[in-house]
Amino acid sequence: MSELRTRAHRILTSRWLVKSVFFALFVWLTSRLLAFAAWARGEGPFVPRPEAVAGILPVGHFTSFFAWLKGGGWDTLLPAGLVIIIAALATSLLFKRGFCGWICPVGTLWEGAAAIGRRLLGGRNIRLPRWLDIAGRGFRYVLGFGFFAFVGMVSVPEAVGFRELPYMWVADIKIIEGFGQPIFLIVILFAFVLSMLLGPVWCRYACPIGALYSAVGLASPCAVKRDEETCIDCGKCTRACHAFVDVQHAATVHAAECDGCMDCVKVCPVEGALEARAFGRVRIAPWVWPLLVVGVWFAIYLVAKLTGNWDTTIPVDVFRQVIGSGLLEQTTPMF
Repeated sequence: MSELRTRAHRILTSRWLVKSVFFALFVWLTSRLLAFAAWARGEGPFVPRPEAVAGILPVGHFTSFFAWLKGGGWDTLLPAGLVIIIAALATSLLFKRGFCGWICPVGTLWEGAAAIGRRLLGGRNIRLPRWLDIAGRGFRYVLGFGFFAFVGMVSVPEAVGFRELPYMWVADIKIIEGFGQPIFLIVILFAFVLSMLLGPVWCRYACPIGALYSAVGLASPCAVKRDEETCIDCGKCTRACHAFVDVQHAATVHAAECDGCMDCVKVCPVEGALEARAFGRVRIAPWVWPLLVVGVWFAIYLVAKLTGNWDTTIPVDVFRQVIGSGLLEQTTPMF
């Protein structure tokens, strides 16, 4: 019975299972958003507009987020974007980039490519020279600093005014439909192949949002700790790390690249030699970690949903008027 429970824990809290569920949910919600757009054009039956796809609008919603921090008030028109940002920051602060490691659907795509590459390349992605890898990761932080400096300096009146633009209300549809264009498909295919060879290059070297969550994750009270006395230096933990962190030689894994995947802890052959701990003391079992990450994420969502801070307040007839007016065909998507 104990062995069956252990297997059940491993299956139900497998990182790929959790990530796949979130990825499938995102794909389904995206299809619902496209169906809603089709209804607005008079091309299909009514489908309720999903809110969670708002996460693909970092410029618009982070602009609104910083405006909120500066006293510009909560976005009551499209509040889901702010909720997603707050939930991602919370999971990153508490659980070492928990959003990137367990939830982000974009990261799942690139990590999936990297996993396929590892199978084809004998178990390991190609590692760039150290100097080039450091430069690439540095570029991500420079890009992230520039991005957040840009959105953070937008004045409160401008940010609040941007929330009220019809463009903002339909930008998620415009972006999703834009990904179906040949040029975007070619770029996605190229990035997929590159990730097969080098690992998730977007996440490691280019994602400005990931740069923020990595920096926030450095302050996390939770981290993987290695007991130097019981460690047998087998190197399995380092080889298992998809983020190329040298876990084997770290007393505590503080690396910004660590996303709390728990792969290193799971492969450790010595009980107690490698453990996730909160505040350096409280042990967190590998199967408990994802439950905490997902639990915090959904707790924030439920609070927002129950308090009326998740669903849009824009009437569907207004969406139909905006989309039917041809605005989607007249504008360029803002990322």
